[in-house]
Order: sequence, then structure tokens, then C-alpha cells
Amino acid sequence: MEAKGLKTSLEPGFPDPDGVIEIPPASHNFFNDEQPFGALYGAPLQAQAYADTFTDDFGGTIDYNVVAKYLIREDDNKGRVSAVVAQRQDGSYVKYVANKAVVLATGDFSKNPDMMAKYCPFAWEHFKDTLSTGEVDYDAELVYSGLMPGDGQKMGLWVGAAWQKCQPNPPMINGGAAGPSHGAISNFWGINMDIHGERYMNEVTNFAYGAMAVLQLPQKTAYSVWDKAYAYTEEQWEPFGTCVDLVNGIVPATPEEEIASWDKNVDDPSSGIGTGAAYYRADTIEELLAQMEGIDVEAAKATIERYNKYAEQGLDEEFHVNPECLHPISTPPFYGAKITGATFLTVCGGLRTDEHMRVCDADDNPIEGLYNTGIMTGDFYANSYNFVMPGQNLGAVCGTLSYLLGRDLAEL
Repeated sequence: MEAKGLKTSLEPGFPDPDGVIEIPPASHNFFNDEQPFGALYGAPLQAQAYADTFTDDFGGTIDYNVVAKYLIREDDNKGRVSAVVAQRQDGSYVKYVANKAVVLATGDFSKNPDMMAKYCPFAWEHFKDTLSTGEVDYDAELVYSGLMPGDGQKMGLWVGAAWQKCQPNPPMINGGAAGPSHGAISNFWGINMDIHGERYMNEVTNFAYGAMAVLQLPQKTAYSVWDKAYAYTEEQWEPFGTCVDLVNGIVPATPEEEIASWDKNVDDPSSGIGTGAAYYRADTIEELLAQMEGIDVEAAKATIERYNKYAEQGLDEEFHVNPECLHPISTPPFYGAKITGATFLTVCGGLRTDEHMRVCDADDNPIEGLYNTGIMTGDFYANSYNFVMPGQNLGAVCGTLSYLLGRDLAEL
């Protein structure tokens, strides 16, 4: 990466006070001066570095703007996969004959409504109104309205591959209740309430589990409340994107800078674009709740009073939040947030895959000559991508397992 002009950074981990999903800062990503936000935008830089290494250093050839359409499997779909037929931008077709193997790495199927409804019905029901299922942009990177149409999954099924065993396929969802973030991927650890003004879970979790909870709430809406003193519960704040730059040593935010960011979210709503949350500020709890449209004000006020009692006694009698994370909401000004729904990133898995990344049939027999990798690797995740290891998808199926597959194919 350094040889291609990229720097390395580490994402903050997840400090779970109960130690259940504790994550050390171990996820690394890549950035440069033109694109410093490696946590979100580093993967394309990394992929381009690999491509440049392949073409410039090893003399390889990459054909861009050519879309694979179907595989050729010999012996009436019983033999070896020996080629792939693709279509150029001018409409003409080209056949690529594989001396060693065909490797599918075509991404997810979130832009295919039929596949989503069949293989990921939970996410489809929640996000079908926001997922775009029209024309495919094969150059799409970080978008939240559907990525790829399942080309590789379909091509594999057409030549006898089986679908993964674990169903439904796991979506990659995040969000949770909005508020000050403990680490890069946390749900808001202070009080979380629904439209009825009631708490609904132990708030100390990450933003994937938080998002799953929000999606099950009435109107899929969550509210959160905190006070000025909350900023001083941490000596420094590491919001998502404030990575530890191994070269320059970026310093996280101070409590005062954290408060300033809250005020900015309230005073300049456009600063929170992309978060999906509305932010509020008031000098009293009553005034704050009155601003938070849709919540049962009296019930929420009573819930906050109970929460303050739990914080004072060091015992959460409802959800047993770790006492270290219980802080009274008593120092004005008071802040709040409202969020509806969650963020859908992608859907994981597809074709049945063995430990050598070979695509398999319904009897778990590998199909000769056919491999897959990346997020379409079947059965690597189940239920939901949970972010209990940040960067696991890019680091595992996209990075490490792809590397191992390349190494093994080079030795064939």
C-alpha cells in the first residue's frame, strides 16, 4: 500500500464494559491526502493499488467495462467450468477461456428485488421502499440504496451450484439510537426510548444490534436524551472516522469539542446529513421532550426520572446496564435525538462455498473450475452482519480469503 502512495490507519475499537463484545483497535484501512476518510472510502483505494500492482508490476491485463453474463460448463452442466461469456459496452460479446479457474467476485444481490424477497425477506420488507432496483451502476461504491444485481449468484445457479445452507441471507444493517458515540460503532449508551416513552433494551451495545432493535419498535422510531455533563464521562471521544493515523497521530475530540459537535447538529441540521437523525437542545427536560415530535412526553419524563434513580443507586432495575455507563440526566442544557429506521449497506452470501472457496452443488461436491470470493461467499455469516469485528467483511472474505485463493490458484 505504501508503495502505491497510501497511508495506514487503525479504526477505534468497541469498549464493552461487560466484555461481551469487546473489540480492540485492530481494523486497519488505507487513505491518502485526497481521500483521508479511510474507514469508509479506503477500500476502493486498496483495490486500485492491487490492480496497479498487477498491471504495472507484473504485466497483467484487466478488461474494464465488460459485464459477465453466463458461465460455460462442459458436459451438459456436469463437467468443468471452462469459460465465461461477457458483454462489452458496444453490445458485442467476448468469451474468456479459463486455463485454471473462473473466480466469481460480483458482489451482492441487493439491487435484485426477486432475490431479496426470496433470500433476505426481513431486510426486503424493511428497506424495499428505499432500495433502488432500476439500472445497475457497476461502478457503485458506498451507496445505501442497493449495490449489485446478483449476477454471479445467478450465473452459478444456472450451472448447477447450490444456494448457501443458512437462510435467510444476513443483511448488513447499522444505525441504532442516535447520540454521543463510544467508539466507532456504538449505539447511544444513554437512555433509549420508543414512541411510548419507554426504554426497550440494554442500551450498551453496538450500532448493528441497536439497529435491529429500532426496526422492531413502533414506527421504527427511537429517541435518546442526555445532558451537558455526559460529555465529561469520557476524557476523549472517538467518533466513527476519527481513526488513529499511524503516521500523523490524529487526536480524538475533547469533551468541549464533543459538546460543540452536539450544538452544531442542533443549530445546523445539514451537518447531520447522512445520519438520519434529528437533534434537539433545551434548558429543561420538559422543553426538550416537547420538541421531540411523536414521543409520549409524560411517559418519557417518568422514564427519565426512573433512569436517574438507577444512575444514582448504581443499579438498573430494568435492563441491568453496567453501572459504569449509568449517568444521571440532570445538568442543562439537555440534548436529544430522534431516529427512524436504520441504514442498509448490503446483503451477504449466496453460492454454497467450501473452505477452499470452491463453489459446490447441492451434495456439497465442488464444481470443477469454479470459485467465488468476496461478499458473495456463502455461509460465512448468519442472521445478520453484527460488526462485532469491524472490517471483518473487507478483511476476511474480500481480503484474506481472496488472497489465499489467489495463492492456491497460482500453485495449480
